[in-house]
Amino acid sequence: GDDLELTIDLSLQHIAERELKAGVDWSGARGGSAVVMDPSTGEILAIANYPTYNPNAYRGSSDDSRRNRALQDLYEPGSTFKMITASAALEEKVITPEDQIDVSAGSITFPGRPPIRDDHTYGVLSFRDVIAKSSNVGSIKVGLRVGSERFLEYMRRFGFGRRTSPDFPGDNAGLLWAPRNDSALASMLIGYEIGVTPIQMASALSAIANGGELMQPRVVGAVRRAGQRLPVPHKAIGRTISERTAAELRSILEAVVEP
Repeated sequence: GDDLELTIDLSLQHIAERELKAGVDWSGARGGSAVVMDPSTGEILAIANYPTYNPNAYRGSSDDSRRNRALQDLYEPGSTFKMITASAALEEKVITPEDQIDVSAGSITFPGRPPIRDDHTYGVLSFRDVIAKSSNVGSIKVGLRVGSERFLEYMRRFGFGRRTSPDFPGDNAGLLWAPRNDSALASMLIGYEIGVTPIQMASALSAIANGGELMQPRVVGAVRRAGQRLPVPHKAIGRTISERTAAELRSILEAVVEP
């Protein structure tokens, strides 16, 4: 019988739904999700999925349109996952942002599989530019220095392989496993052979934005009971990386969009 006060911002929710539909239509995708999160609190300000449905005409909707993709659908995150690789490498001090890495070969080879290639040919890049230019070869070379055991620890620190929040009882924990060899580790370092949800990625990158704290995603802001408003406290799940490493990563992320 209590009333719930959500963290959703109506204006941001409208924009997220509108722009998500436009993006799906433009790209010809089968569907998509958008999550807007406050990095400092974990509050979900908007969460949109497309295709969607009209709750007032529930009976006429399909199972697919009713699925909350942002919480339930798994995907391989690809290059966005390189920020987890960079986090582990910088925090473990196996590299600095300005250290030079030779990626001039344009590919890296492991037994029993085709070479993993870069989209462009580079020469020698700083680690900052490896991430800014999204070099597969450079990310793998650095990530191999971290090693599978330590990298698995950082993936867990960032919340992968477990459910995100009690506010979302239907969310998917994702797929996370220990890489069995360097070839499997190489795939994971660039965001493959792992299954994540959109809300997991939003939560993980929010930890970099806020200085290294993994916040529990929340959609319930307060409970109103017997005339009283009872705010739901924000919850920090744990520290992923140091504030210094987070600041270095934010600087690298800015370089991604600089002309």
